[in-house]
Amino acid sequence: MAALDFETHGEVVRVRLSHWRSRLVGYDVSAYLHRGALVDTGFPAAARDVARLARDKGIGAAVLTHHHEDHSGGVGALAASGIGVAMAPATRDALVALTRVPLYRRITWGAPRPPGALPAAALPGGLTLIPTPGHCADHHAVWDAERGILFGGDLFLGVKVRIAHPEEDPRLLVRTLEAIAALEPAELFDAHRGRVPNARDALRAKAAWNAELIAKIDARIDEGWEDAAIRDELLGGESFSGWLSGGEYARISFVRAVRRTKR
Repeated sequence: MAALDFETHGEVVRVRLSHWRSRLVGYDVSAYLHRGALVDTGFPAAARDVARLARDKGIGAAVLTHHHEDHSGGVGALAASGIGVAMAPATRDALVALTRVPLYRRITWGAPRPPGALPAAALPGGLTLIPTPGHCADHHAVWDAERGILFGGDLFLGVKVRIAHPEEDPRLLVRTLEAIAALEPAELFDAHRGRVPNARDALRAKAAWNAELIAKIDARIDEGWEDAAIRDELLGGESFSGWLSGGEYARISFVRAVRRTKR
């Protein structure tokens, strides 16, 4: 059984989800209740708990930011409960084409299962999906323009994030952060950090820090440095997550992503 902890921020309720295995390695993830909707659906090991919460709260629909299993793990259980889940077409395609995720992610979050039939679901009233690629290709933010509230999924995560998945695009992320900051959100809710104070400034600070780091990595690539040497020089060696994941969610992956996307 997962642990569900609640925080209320005006109209928004943060549902902080964890499991004993995720807590063991220092991870949790948040879904949000807003305007009668559920933003993101938690991880596979919490699927039944999230579906029960949605039923108890009378949630009419859910919406996904992206396909990663700590956000989409409850889709199947919600669908089985008759609760539709709105998502971008690319997210739907990724879930339908679900492949086996690395072992460390199965241990942390539980093994994702094919969600079965995913009938089309309308976005909950007052919410829109905005493409926010960079963390992954199908990543979207959920935007309440009327209230200026942004649910960022994994868009932010912190200003000085030095780790990445292999498929991430740090250069594209900088452009995305700048575009979303231009919306001037009054509130930003992050899937792993909760409410982010001074949302616009935080987004711009992250964009600026990433742009500066990318420029430093580019300079060393041009000088012929190897990826591991760049990581050790600029990022302080490998992270605990890097060792735990066998290099999949790692600082070396950040450097490799910068090299891969260099023109």
